[in-house]
Amino acid sequence: MSMQTELVTAPDRLAEVGPAWDALWSRSSQSVFQSHGWIMAWFNSRQAGDRSCLCVGLCWDDDRLVAVMPFITRRHRGVRVLEWAAKDCSDYCDAVVDPDMADGWQALEMAWAAVVGSAGFDVAYLSHVRPDAAVGALFAGWSRSIRLRPGHRSARSLQVVSNGASGDGWFRSLNKKARNNHKRGMRILGETGPVTVRISQAGDTVDALLERMIALKQDWLVSTGQKNEILNNDARALRALVKELARQNLLQLFSIHCGEAFVAGALNIVNGARLQAFFAAYDPAFDRASPGTLVMVEYLTWAFDHGMTEVDFLCGEEQYKFKFATAHMDLASYVGARTWLGRAALLIGERLDRARSSEKPAEAIAAGQLAEV
Repeated sequence: MSMQTELVTAPDRLAEVGPAWDALWSRSSQSVFQSHGWIMAWFNSRQAGDRSCLCVGLCWDDDRLVAVMPFITRRHRGVRVLEWAAKDCSDYCDAVVDPDMADGWQALEMAWAAVVGSAGFDVAYLSHVRPDAAVGALFAGWSRSIRLRPGHRSARSLQVVSNGASGDGWFRSLNKKARNNHKRGMRILGETGPVTVRISQAGDTVDALLERMIALKQDWLVSTGQKNEILNNDARALRALVKELARQNLLQLFSIHCGEAFVAGALNIVNGARLQAFFAAYDPAFDRASPGTLVMVEYLTWAFDHGMTEVDFLCGEEQYKFKFATAHMDLASYVGARTWLGRAALLIGERLDRARSSEKPAEAIAAGQLAEV
């Protein structure tokens, strides 16, 4: 065995290693967020003027790729920051390592050393790390050139666990109010026209529905004054990522219609025995029927009827998720300084975070309670 490292900084080289990366990703149990196609789709759809630079650490065992550390660097207020590639579009971030390697730790460490040795950043900020991430324990223990430590900022994702129930069994386990609300919403829609629920199949074209959902979501963001990174630059990244999901046969689109009128839709990712809720939108003209909740019930029921054990609402603790969520996962972040400028930036950032947290009341696990199922 002769392991060697490589640092990828050129887009052409990133494209060239695609087959080897795909083979490694297929052997691993990582999500689509760590696939080569996902990273490429995001990178190629960046906004004009985006000066982020690739900083992808690879470890090879002869001609076999055994570890990938997918990062970029970008400047923020004069400080060069190392962060995950496609972070703004990926709810879970991680490295990819060959599960067949007895010394996978060493391969990851070598890939990380190649990144750190590049001298291309001042501070590392690596967020959205699951408790079961390949890099979790490694980040906490590494001290080669830069020591990463847990950051103050964290995130949380919410899930619905089936506990072996079918879709109908899950629906019947909801409290009476939730069941009646769903029936009432469908009845309200029926007053407008015949109600249909459509589920995309592999190979179906979803472009028209996607464009309608993007338009509705953009209107909603404007009306509420909110922002969504994936819809920046006229949603180029979202279109590219949906296309990649379709290419990998991982896309499942659920939509509700009154006649031919679109009511609500959800673009989800099929990830083994898990369905991940990636992007959703609804027409506010149907607000009285709570269309967003209706489509959630439809895809939850479908998932559990098709043998899935979990529906993952992904990052964020938006209130609507607590109507059905029965579990949660805390996602870690790691920070570390590589230069004196990085150390100064971290110190200032920590002081600002403490000041902000002292101005806010302590928050419990959520603004609402997890559903009792």
